[in-house]
Amino acid sequence: MTERSKRPYDAARAKSAILAAAEQLFAEHGYSAARIDAIASASGYNKSLIYQYYQDKLGLYVAVIQRADQLGNEAFNAVVAEMLADAEVTRSPEKFKRFLEAVLKTSYRFMNENPNYVKIFAWEAAEEWKTWKQISYAMDEFTPFYELAHEAKKNKIIRQDIEPIMIPILFMNSVIPFLQSFKRLEGITNDRLKAGMDSQQFVEQIVKLVIYGVMEPSLL
Repeated sequence: MTERSKRPYDAARAKSAILAAAEQLFAEHGYSAARIDAIASASGYNKSLIYQYYQDKLGLYVAVIQRADQLGNEAFNAVVAEMLADAEVTRSPEKFKRFLEAVLKTSYRFMNENPNYVKIFAWEAAEEWKTWKQISYAMDEFTPFYELAHEAKKNKIIRQDIEPIMIPILFMNSVIPFLQSFKRLEGITNDRLKAGMDSQQFVEQIVKLVIYGVMEPSLL
């Protein structure tokens, strides 16, 4: 009898192992090329169990995305929940500036600590989000930031020529592509190009670009 057959069955552990293996293979190969057989082998559980839990590959992919969303929400809530609950965040330039900084730094840290999510997003973008559009569960990272930006614009904290929808889009596109760019920059040997920046200094530069790009100049 093998060690594994002696081990009592634990559904939570099985699901965690399956999701971890699926996340890794979706990140490495993209949704289309990832195979259930390979995920089963990597997880140490048979594919019939995967089908029992998640019905099919798309259901498994949705579970991976849901877990990423949950972890992301936990990371954000720990940092910005109090700010979002403060009505003054869209009325006070200083509070809005601190909010922008907190969102960007939290996003960058979370994605840097979870590189598989960066790769999954990259695969989705490369495939024109065709799988993303099929799933029944979708992360809504746009609505809360859009509504906040809409209020900030009414209060003349953000530039009047900026559309509020650009704020959540800017958040997303100021993190993942910049994170990828920094990884590339690390491979460049020309110190004049890198200007001696470490990861923290790089994030500070991103924060400045966003703040000075969206906030009303007279308030800075």
